[in-house]
Amino acid sequence: MLGGYDERRRAELVAAFMVVEHAAEPVQEARFAALRDPALRHTLGEMLARRGRTLIQHRDRWTSGYDDGVAAAIGALGADGLPETARGPLGVSERAVLTLVLVHSVAIPRAEGLLPEDSWLSPHPTPVEELRRHTQLPIGELESALRSLRHAGLLGQVKAGEEAGGYVPGPQFHRLTPAARRRLQEELILAAGPNTPLAAAVLARRSAR
Repeated sequence: MLGGYDERRRAELVAAFMVVEHAAEPVQEARFAALRDPALRHTLGEMLARRGRTLIQHRDRWTSGYDDGVAAAIGALGADGLPETARGPLGVSERAVLTLVLVHSVAIPRAEGLLPEDSWLSPHPTPVEELRRHTQLPIGELESALRSLRHAGLLGQVKAGEEAGGYVPGPQFHRLTPAARRRLQEELILAAGPNTPLAAAVLARRSAR
C-alpha cells in the first residue's frame, strides 16, 4: 500500500497512523501532513481499514475507532452501546457506574441545554457522593469499578478544587463513530425513560430499520 510513496511520504503516513491509533486525545490536523493532505488521508484510511478501524473527525482534529460493522461483529460495543475495554466486556458494576456518570455528566446537562446533542464529553463532573447515593454497590466495589474505568480511558477524574471534582466520560468516547454515538444516546433514552414518547420513537425507528 505504501510502495507508491517516497520515503518521506511513507514516514508521514506511518507517523499519522501511530498517533491516531495511540494518542489519548484527537490530534490537530495541522500537525501531520497525512491528515492535512486529502490523498494521504485517504491512504491512511485504507491502512486503518485493514485493522477494522476508521478515521474519526472532530472539527480540525482526528482520531481512529472501530468501523461500525467491525464493532458489531467483534463486540467492541456492548448490547447497551457502551464501549468495551481492551480486556473484554465491562462487568455489571462497571456498566452501572459508567451509566451513572453518563446520565449525570452528559444526559442531564444536555437536557438543560448545556451540551451539544452529539457530544459524549462533558465539563460537568459527577461527584463521588452522587455515585454513592445512586448506587447500591459497596464502597469497595464502587472504587474498584472507578479504577477499572479510568485505566480503560472510559472515565476521567477531575480533582477536587477544579469545578466540583468528580468523574467525567474519558477520552475513549472520542473514538465513537457518529453512528455509535447515536446508538449510545438511544440506549440511555430507553434506560432512563422506557415508557416515554421519546423511547417509543426510538423503538419505532429501530423497527423501521
